This record gives sequence, structure tokens and C-alpha cells, in this order.
Amino acid sequence: MTGTVTWNGQPAAGKRVFLLGGESRVVATDGNGRYTFSNISARRGQVLYRGEGDSSRIPPNEISEWRSLPFELGEGAGKDVPAIEVAYNGLLYPDEGMALLVSGEAVVPFHWSTHPRAQRYRVKLESEAGGFRWYSPWSTDPTAIFGQTVNTGRYRWTVEIDGGETGLGASRSRQVDF
Repeated sequence: MTGTVTWNGQPAAGKRVFLLGGESRVVATDGNGRYTFSNISARRGQVLYRGEGDSSRIPPNEISEWRSLPFELGEGAGKDVPAIEVAYNGLLYPDEGMALLVSGEAVVPFHWSTHPRAQRYRVKLESEAGGFRWYSPWSTDPTAIFGQTVNTGRYRWTVEIDGGETGLGASRSRQVDF
């Protein structure tokens, strides 16, 4: 099974890619951004790209992760996974560490840049203390509006990216205080 990882459409060398399924493996992309998993005994699987290190160390212009759609491997057959594009201009507003007042009357608009493989997006907002999670509806528009009363505290927001046949991705998380 083979595939490529690109950065702004150019080969991305040295990126780690994981095989998920009946067996788990990790390989790095070569100088042409290509990766290969050989001698796979599993018949079902997915490929996962994950940004290096913890989410606070992922560059702001790189996606946090991208997961291919599940695939079947036929007897003795190979599989070419659609390219994974890891460059992403990222989250625009609210900025990291902002403090905001939010209620039904004081809504927060979330804005982000577009990803070249995206067909639609949604925002995930969750409290760092746990117990609260909200998803916006899927949309082709790179904005979402949140207008609920929430407890004071620190929250993280992430943009989830539906890339259709190329898979699903997510931006790095950004902190916001309410």
C-alpha cells in the first residue's frame, strides 16, 4: 500500500504515517513524500497522519491529523491511498488565549482558513475541565457561530475537515477563555 504526503502541493519528506487496522505500523515519507507499507496481512485498515509532538508544538500552519477513509485490501492487491495535504493556514479567530464573554445575546464567531482538500467543516468546542462539548453543523462556509451560556473557564476549539474521498482531518486546537 502506498500514498503521498504533501505540503502546499509539494512532497513532504520525513513525515510519519501510521497504518491502523489488524496490525499497526509507522513509516516516514521519503524525499518524494511517498510512503509504503508492504507485506500487510490485514484486509481492512486506515492510514493516519499525525503532526509531530503534542498539539501545542504542531506548527499553526500544519494540520494536527488526517485519517484516510477505511479501505479493503483484496487478495494480493495493492492500494494507493489519496494524497494527504498537511499544510493548513489554520485558525483565525478567536486567537489563542483570548478571553471572551459568551451568551445567547453575545455570540462568538469562529473563523478559519480553508483547506485545499476540504468539502465541508465543523467546529468542535470543548472545556478543558471536561463535561462540555459542542459541535457546529457541517458547512462549506469557514465560519461558525456559538451563542450559548457556558461556565467560566478554559476551552479548546478545533476545526474538523471533511475531505470526502481523501479522508478526515483536524486543525490544531486553540485555547479560548470564557
